[in-house]
Amino acid sequence: MKGLKRVFWSEMKKSHRLNFHSSLIYFSLLVWPAITYVSAYYSLKPFNLGAYSPLNRFFSSEKIGVFLLTGYLGYIFFWSLVQSAWQMSFERYSGTIELIFLSPVSRLGVIYGRAAADLLEGVWLFSTFALLAAALVKGIHVAAWWSIPLGLLLLVVSAVIWGGFLNVIFLFSRDSSFLYTVLDEPMLIFSGVRIPVAAMPLWGKAAALVFPLTYVLQILRELMIDGLGFTQILPSLGVLLAVLILLFLLSGRLAILAERHALKTGNLTFF
Repeated sequence: MKGLKRVFWSEMKKSHRLNFHSSLIYFSLLVWPAITYVSAYYSLKPFNLGAYSPLNRFFSSEKIGVFLLTGYLGYIFFWSLVQSAWQMSFERYSGTIELIFLSPVSRLGVIYGRAAADLLEGVWLFSTFALLAAALVKGIHVAAWWSIPLGLLLLVVSAVIWGGFLNVIFLFSRDSSFLYTVLDEPMLIFSGVRIPVAAMPLWGKAAALVFPLTYVLQILRELMIDGLGFTQILPSLGVLLAVLILLFLLSGRLAILAERHALKTGNLTFF
């Protein structure tokens, strides 16, 4: 356990020094998400969201702000780890992958340490913005003081497990730009970030089931918009935990397969 902690923290420090070496990076981590949130908000405002609007069945005009705020908060968490996993493919150019596979360290410690570092560095600024903005928008309704901390905790844990899974996936090839395209924009469209999943056609709802962000946003909105208590979110929480356990088990198995494939073919630095 001590060795696992050392690997975990060492990978966090490495990711911090590699990816967050400039104050301009932190500036962009606030400005870009804030601009996308404002853009999405004013993209919906011109439409009729009154009693005769089809979307009125899913959220009222007073809840647009908090609906998009929770959606983009979750999206930024997961997007930062899609970015992190995409950068994992570039490790093949620098030789870091060889060091990971040849050194006697926990593979999952490296993978989840990297995910945790990029998550914490990538989202804390926008999270601060989101919490401040939450005090200004209408529609927030919580059952108790613990609702928001619980939602954020589930968001962090889910994002780290998702990020670890993606890091393993991106270990298999350095030509991973198509995976980034598949995992980023569709997640924004189908996970319910801007439009409720319930308002999507059947094929859109089926696509939403692929992304863990869908389940996290459902719980986050049940806690912050619907004001549900802990016992009331247990069904949604059970589904989320099942998805996370599956992702964790798949990550461990795929990490073993990736290492075996690399040792067998010797293609650590090739396609």
